[in-house]
Amino acid sequence: MKLFLVSTSPRRREILEKFGYEFEVLKPFKEDKIFFKNKFDPVTVLKLARSKLEYIDVEEGVLLSADTVVVVDDRILPKPTSIQTAKKFLRTLSGRVHRVYTGYVVRRYPAGTEIGKVECTEVKFKELTESEIEKLVGVENPLDKAGGYAIQGFAGLFIQWIKGDYFNVVGLPISSVYQSLKTFGILPQWLKSR
Repeated sequence: MKLFLVSTSPRRREILEKFGYEFEVLKPFKEDKIFFKNKFDPVTVLKLARSKLEYIDVEEGVLLSADTVVVVDDRILPKPTSIQTAKKFLRTLSGRVHRVYTGYVVRRYPAGTEIGKVECTEVKFKELTESEIEKLVGVENPLDKAGGYAIQGFAGLFIQWIKGDYFNVVGLPISSVYQSLKTFGILPQWLKSR
């Protein structure tokens, strides 16, 4: 059974490669963005992941899609649209705990059976100075990252602690995903029988 990653995220691709999965990348036909007017509901991030599977047509295989959001005070910090917004996000995160939610869906074709889960990791930033914020947005592109930072990048210097799956913060909770993929017989190459 072949694995397809339905995502344009280079981080998700890197995580799957790191752990020995063989897969093909498919670009989602559309990526819905849901704007949260009320209190954040974690189920919505699962809906975002599921929406990426719409209009994907494979005869046989297992599809994996995911969506990750950063939440502070029940408010989503999406991918910033400007450097100024990225700085504002980092000021909001400075010295505080926030949560990173990833919803993912694993769907098997042709049966159409699926597993959908939401994983949460808590992250505590150290206090950031204005100089550190300026330098951070200058050395990394914050515009393609939820919350405006990448824990695996230079922002890692300012993380005081995390509670939960580190890879969830990067974009794919690999331990949970492994269990779900295993249900459909998808294993990393190094775990397959020889």
